Amino acid sequence: MKISLTLFTSLLLAFEAHARLIQGGTYDTLNDKATLIVIAVPTKVVETSELAALPNITTVYADGKREPVMGKGVETSFKVLTVLKGDRGIKQLILHHFALAAAQADRGPLLVSFKPEDKKQFLMFLQKEADGRYVAVSGQTDPQVSIVGIEQNFVTVQ
Repeated sequence: MKISLTLFTSLLLAFEAHARLIQGGTYDTLNDKATLIVIAVPTKVVETSELAALPNITTVYADGKREPVMGKGVETSFKVLTVLKGDRGIKQLILHHFALAAAQADRGPLLVSFKPEDKKQFLMFLQKEADGRYVAVSGQTDPQVSIVGIEQNFVTVQ
């Protein structure tokens, strides 16, 4: 009887749980996927007019209704401090990413945001888009996986 009750409860909870896969990875995996790996500092953040559904994520409401999670486009310019993989001649780059278009529930995307005035450095695993901008190798929904803030600056940014 206890086993049946436990199984029944587990099944009920499974129907209520709304989970999603997050593309994670080790540094080796990120390195393999990246065409450019840099340490860089943001210099300028500009919102674009782009509005798009973020891939592989939806908002699920209590009534079972699902809606895509919408993002508004952002372009962040970076000064490249060092190139760890890729074209060593790159001194500037533009990262194409998204901010939430509206407030979302807890299990939302792992988006990135930048404050140029903080002069914080970031380790970035990137791929180049056809238009010349760069994107996180972990995709637009969870760029935090492949863009990591460095807590201690190794180089003074002027």
